[in-house]
Amino acid sequence: MPHRVETDIKVQRFGFAGDDQGRRLLFPRAESHNIEGRSGAVGYGVADCIFDGLEGRLDTLRWTADAASLGNAWIRDDNGRFEMAVDRIEMSHGLMLTRAESGVELVAPHVSLSEMKLSVKGPFGRGANAPSPAPAPLEPEKLRQDKLRFLDSLSGQINLTVKVVLDLPVIKKRTLDQKLQVPVQEGSLDFRALENSLDWLEGAFLDINHEKDHLALKWKVPIFGGGRELVTWKLDAEAETLASFGRVPVRSLADYRFRKQRPTLTGMMRDDDKRKTLQSLTVEAIDIALSLLAPRSLEVGGGLIMFGGEDQPGMVDLRVTGGISNHGPGALSGAIGSVDTTIKDLRLGPVLLTADRLHFDGLDQLEVTFDGFSPSMVTMVVHRVTATNLAMRLGGTR
Repeated sequence: MPHRVETDIKVQRFGFAGDDQGRRLLFPRAESHNIEGRSGAVGYGVADCIFDGLEGRLDTLRWTADAASLGNAWIRDDNGRFEMAVDRIEMSHGLMLTRAESGVELVAPHVSLSEMKLSVKGPFGRGANAPSPAPAPLEPEKLRQDKLRFLDSLSGQINLTVKVVLDLPVIKKRTLDQKLQVPVQEGSLDFRALENSLDWLEGAFLDINHEKDHLALKWKVPIFGGGRELVTWKLDAEAETLASFGRVPVRSLADYRFRKQRPTLTGMMRDDDKRKTLQSLTVEAIDIALSLLAPRSLEVGGGLIMFGGEDQPGMVDLRVTGGISNHGPGALSGAIGSVDTTIKDLRLGPVLLTADRLHFDGLDQLEVTFDGFSPSMVTMVVHRVTATNLAMRLGGTR
């Protein structure tokens, strides 16, 4: 993979050494401006940089420094799916830039970033250019909730308004608005208490029903009876057991499906609701306050994120507001007091990250835009980030 770096550099003196460690350029102190580099489809740059004890080998790509301070640093891929900008980066314990198995790798024992802005565009999950897999009708259904067990230590409060537009037989079109206040304890919510909290009029038309490994939101016609599922949630074995006691894990809500669907001979899902009873489902006036108290892990981006540790909660004071709908654009905005993580082989666009500890202090802005209920872009602004034993690989194969 080709690499290229260009910069303006200012030094008072430099030395050359050729020994058993290779041929090297030695700079006691160097000031560099307008650094721009490229590794494959990844571009990166720094407006100004100061190095102490800078050393570069001539026979291979390997630069080290005793300490470094970088201003206005950025990195982005050519497809625009990933971009990060940082006002200031301090590496007081040194750094090393070297060739990796694929791409280039930056390694630093301690890194401090000030005013970091990160944007990642979807689609999320499979790679943007990955082909859709062929249908496999006999394979067991894969549930998202199994990868979301880090949510099992959530505690807090969820306030929102659910607006449902139904096209019902006899009654025809009807709009139901319901304000809900949902406490979350140890990662689960009481759906029976939630059903009992429905206003008498909306409660006459809506019903929350648990049967075996499914939780369903149904409509029903008073007096005339009958009904049909609007949204269903598939429950794993643990969630099914908990649901028998009237509670459901928050993570299980990720495995939702609209309307009643059943498999065909080809393995594809067919919509049984020919009338299109559910015209729209909107969740608005969202006001969420949550914390992630116990150590938990999440598999994402081909890697692993561990939230919290023995002496630190995973996430404190998450606040989220906004609204989303099953059709059209939506957005959620929020902020987090602090996030404490350990990461292993986490891929963000063209960057692969590993860190013994990655601490976000003052995540001032968090915004997730949606297309329907699917996230399309994530943007966050963090006041301060500190990393211990950071390894960042740029470019290379995905």
